Amino acid sequence: MSKTVETYFYGQGRVFLRPAGSVGNGGWRWAGDVSTLTFGGTDETASHKESYSGQKSKVRSFSIGGDRTIKGTWHQVDPVTIAELLRGTIAEIAAGTVTGEVFPAKAAVGDVIKLDKPYNVSDLVITDSAGSPVTLDPEHYDAFLEHGSIELLSLPSGPALTQPFKAAYKHAGARQVAFFNAPPKEMQLRYEGINLAEGNAPVIAEFYKTSTAPLQELALITNGNELAGMAYEAECLADSTRPANGPLGRFGRYVAINPIQ
Repeated sequence: MSKTVETYFYGQGRVFLRPAGSVGNGGWRWAGDVSTLTFGGTDETASHKESYSGQKSKVRSFSIGGDRTIKGTWHQVDPVTIAELLRGTIAEIAAGTVTGEVFPAKAAVGDVIKLDKPYNVSDLVITDSAGSPVTLDPEHYDAFLEHGSIELLSLPSGPALTQPFKAAYKHAGARQVAFFNAPPKEMQLRYEGINLAEGNAPVIAEFYKTSTAPLQELALITNGNELAGMAYEAECLADSTRPANGPLGRFGRYVAINPIQ
């Protein structure tokens, strides 16, 4: 009778990231909701087939390297995650007040104008450019304040207003991500999971040095009953600062934690 104890796996857990090469135990950031996380790899091999039997039989095959990849589905759609996956930088935009923002010189009915600070606009007032400015009544335009967008519906029948129109308003703060204006970052990834198939047994998986691939797809319009997810992919690199034959290895480790005795 086999003495092997059946062990199955159904994992859930949290993923943490920090810059590769970080010193000490701090500096980790939770990646938010991650619904899938897998690790795998491929080997590059060299082989030789003999040429003496007429069968071309393979007589040697051995590994000369390989690629190791981490893949996952990220659901934390926020500026920090987008900047990380699209190699961008974050700029903080302070709340403020705008006066005298000039519209196009000849705004016509049907035109849509985008404000310079389109961040949850409030207290919007549109005036003309006369010496004594005349306020454009809100019945003449639709204002989509959360996005700072104005559609001109009509113009007063008389007297004619002096263009260009000008806008005054308040706006909220915002966080802005510029795409692909920063070099790729190498990150350390740590998974702290529980195995539901074995009574919530705790496990840890660590990957010491990963190079994240650019995001392949950022879903901006979604349908159905599933929330948007971002496909994460990173190459697992060797951390040459660690000893090749050390107890932790150079790529990563998997830890099955024993129950409390």
